[in-house]
Amino acid sequence: MAAPVPVPITFDSPQLDVSSLHGRSVLITGGASGIGLACATQIAEAGALVTISDLQEAAGQAAAQSLSSKGLRVQFVQCDVRSYAAQVAMFQSAIRFGGGKIDVVIPNAGVMAEQNLFDMSLGTAPSLDGPPPPEPGFLGCDVNLHGVYNTCYLAMHYFRLPRGADTYKPSLILLASLAGYVGYPSSSTYSTSKFGVRGLFYSIRDRAARETLPVRVNLVAPWFIETAMTTTEEFKSSEAGILLGAMGFAPMDRVVSAVLQFAADERLHARAAGIFPVANEDLGDDLEGAYSGFVLQKHMKDVMVKVVQMMQAAEAQKNELSRQDSAIGATSGVQSH
Repeated sequence: MAAPVPVPITFDSPQLDVSSLHGRSVLITGGASGIGLACATQIAEAGALVTISDLQEAAGQAAAQSLSSKGLRVQFVQCDVRSYAAQVAMFQSAIRFGGGKIDVVIPNAGVMAEQNLFDMSLGTAPSLDGPPPPEPGFLGCDVNLHGVYNTCYLAMHYFRLPRGADTYKPSLILLASLAGYVGYPSSSTYSTSKFGVRGLFYSIRDRAARETLPVRVNLVAPWFIETAMTTTEEFKSSEAGILLGAMGFAPMDRVVSAVLQFAADERLHARAAGIFPVANEDLGDDLEGAYSGFVLQKHMKDVMVKVVQMMQAAEAQKNELSRQDSAIGATSGVQSH
């Protein structure tokens, strides 16, 4: 069976119809805060039975209790997505809560961990006689890629549970990042993992759509969203912070809107939504769209020009301060007779 022809995403509808989500069984990893919690809230408000999972038990329990107190059907399951056994238990709990099935899976759990690989390599002086450098961390890929890989695998497995007369096409929505398209200079594992999620998207989207009960696989790639991570001084001073300064944040509500659209609109599959500060846009991440090249060039060209200018200005300021410090040092070293 051939995969259905993908329908491009449009974002011009004044009101998104989410009625198809009523009574759906939905699982969201990394759902205790940020994008995951924002998505869980609106999907639950559409009438779905939502399981949010997270490593942070206190935050997850508080989120589930808050939503449940409003009459929404939400439960929390603690899960470290690095553990396959924990993910199996998570899925089984979500399926029981959802009435014996799972309809929508959103692998959202992610971390920002290691620095740029080059910067990490500078931490130890090179020597053939001394000890080798410490093994570099890999947490970013363990969570953001290996964990997502296992979530997708289990989703494909449990989507095939008996559904009776229900013809809803199950939906797998990958939360990637524009870092999976343009790179991310501040963390090699973050950039690697998000490119990996994009590769995972490529590898399963057409195959999954050819089943008797097609599975829809779509991807959401946000620009920087205002969260606890992106508002720290450390982040603002990083190379990523310079990118943010050139373009600003993308609104959280447009990330959530794209996720809901993929979940609710059963025509959509094999599409990638870019969440830019100025607009949401179908990235055209396929052969016809030059694998997102046209859209990225349109949005990123001016940004990169600004970034280069900002980095040049910062380097010039740094050099000027260094020159002034040297001049002060030279003056203080002169002794009068």
